[in-house]
Amino acid sequence: MTPLENQELFEGLLNPLNKNPQQVVIYFTASWCGACTRLNHEEIQASNSKIVWYKCDIDQNKYTLGYCGLQKIPSFVIIKNSKFLGKFTTSDTATVIETLNDAFN
Repeated sequence: MTPLENQELFEGLLNPLNKNPQQVVIYFTASWCGACTRLNHEEIQASNSKIVWYKCDIDQNKYTLGYCGLQKIPSFVIIKNSKFLGKFTTSDTATVIETLNDAFN
């Protein structure tokens, strides 16, 4: 996963003038988040090889979580073709995979 270190990088993913990947997911987490450790990251990433993943550590990038209207972690933001598609919060691996499959298929 590529670190999402600042708000400018996030806004760049939503800019249609940039050559962004078609399928982007931003994973919001923190090193102290117990629920985040329950996710099987390898299984989630293997479920769709077309997704480009960004990881936002909310202790390093405090602004983007609130900007996206999220209050809990682990949370995910879905971007398709530089457009905000949706967001969700869960610590269940199967729910993440199912939600992303629904969004991108």
